[in-house]
Amino acid sequence: EAVRRGLPLTGPGVIFEAGCHAGDGTLSAMAALQGRPGSTVVSIEGNANWLRAASKIVGHAISGADIKHVPLAFGDKDDLDTLLDKLQDAFSIASFDAVIFDHDERQFLPHLKLLLGRGFMHIGTTVYVDNVKRKASQLRPYMDFVNERSGRGFRTEVMQVSEPYPDAVAISTYVGHRASTAPEL
Repeated sequence: EAVRRGLPLTGPGVIFEAGCHAGDGTLSAMAALQGRPGSTVVSIEGNANWLRAASKIVGHAISGADIKHVPLAFGDKDDLDTLLDKLQDAFSIASFDAVIFDHDERQFLPHLKLLLGRGFMHIGTTVYVDNVKRKASQLRPYMDFVNERSGRGFRTEVMQVSEPYPDAVAISTYVGHRASTAPEL
């Protein structure tokens, strides 16, 4: 549902997933792209074993589908700015319709700011973050930034979930803001 919200009404979509683990979340993202030929999911992961597993599992799941999976190694010391350049140059990806943050929560806010600053988010892009309750203290700066009252152009909904364990997820939609009132990133 969260990923689907950010997709265009018709045609292909582009999803950016930071922290694909072994591909379980990637498969959910792929499900949102069914019936959208030409779609792409970019998955980054710092654990080489998990990335190999995700590549294998997702590759098998999308065999014969017109959906591209771009799995990329991305560790704690890697530079997202450089990765975005690579996505533009090698894959002609200029923006994302949906973003899934499931990597190191200390990177959520800096990565979100970079995506905004580089123009990789457009009006309607959704950002999905899980473990909002369990990691509330670590996510506070991120949640403050995407809070509608911050004036930074987001509308955020926090929803309780019970699977795979009781917690909450945040779904933020980028609604933009007027240039004359745009706050500092």
